[in-house]
Amino acid sequence: MRRLHFNLPVWCKGALLSLVLIFGSIVTGNSTPQATAAAFTEKEAVYNQFQKYIMNPANLIQARNYLLNHIGEAGSWYATVMTLQLENAQAARLDTFAEKLYPEQVQQVIDRAAAKSGLTYSGLLGAVQEANIRKLLIESRDMGYKMETSEGMYYPIMHYEGFKSFKPYVAKDIAAYIDLMASESNRPATYDAGIVITWEEVIARAVIMEDFVQKYPKSNRVSAVQTELGYAASRTFYGTDNTPAYDYEGEAIDPALKKAYENVLLEGPGDSRILQIIQKLLPMLDASDDRFTPRIESYLKTALKPIIN
Repeated sequence: MRRLHFNLPVWCKGALLSLVLIFGSIVTGNSTPQATAAAFTEKEAVYNQFQKYIMNPANLIQARNYLLNHIGEAGSWYATVMTLQLENAQAARLDTFAEKLYPEQVQQVIDRAAAKSGLTYSGLLGAVQEANIRKLLIESRDMGYKMETSEGMYYPIMHYEGFKSFKPYVAKDIAAYIDLMASESNRPATYDAGIVITWEEVIARAVIMEDFVQKYPKSNRVSAVQTELGYAASRTFYGTDNTPAYDYEGEAIDPALKKAYENVLLEGPGDSRILQIIQKLLPMLDASDDRFTPRIESYLKTALKPIIN
């Protein structure tokens, strides 16, 4: 189970205050310096209260609930910072919390409940009677995780759909980032080393990630998306262990993947490096009777080097 880790840079609060005071002195309409200062003080108060929660790992649930209820009072800059801090805190706590779900007794109870009602918390809580395990499920839900399963194990993952309520209040790049990550947490591309979405969607997700990296090169989350882009690009051109792009015996490309390559180019490659690679790859496949050749191997290795680190 691959975990994502995020590091939010230290924000210079003093610099922020200076900028706010500078720009806050430019007033329009009926605004006054006093009103501007009061509005800023309210936003800062929300931020400061959130810090009291988020800085203590034991208060992750309180931090999340507070942000859900007060993010609209914080202003875009503070809202963006707090949203990223919440993501950092959830990611940092994830593995430690997951350990609570790994004991065999807990796994067996969840397995029986999931067989009856699926992996939604409402379904699981409706089926689980054991008080200690119900407490764990409620804690997982309230921390902002969702339940997932693979290889016979049940475990929590980041639930990015839950971040969508923050989108109206945060910077555009982070709103786009939330959508991007929610697509993967809602419907993971792989399961037990096999691809479980269509080849068209595999390619589309890679292109969306690539677009994010190009559009927001200075985003706080560009590094995280670049990492995900590497995985997505690898799936696009090589597949996975249990869903290879080319069969292991004859090295022939999966016909569905070849068709997906052709379909995504119907409107041209545009400025997408991934689509441009596909455009150049297709004639090579035609020339090789759709088989993976040393020429194709060399081409992909060179073409993908800037994308897959």
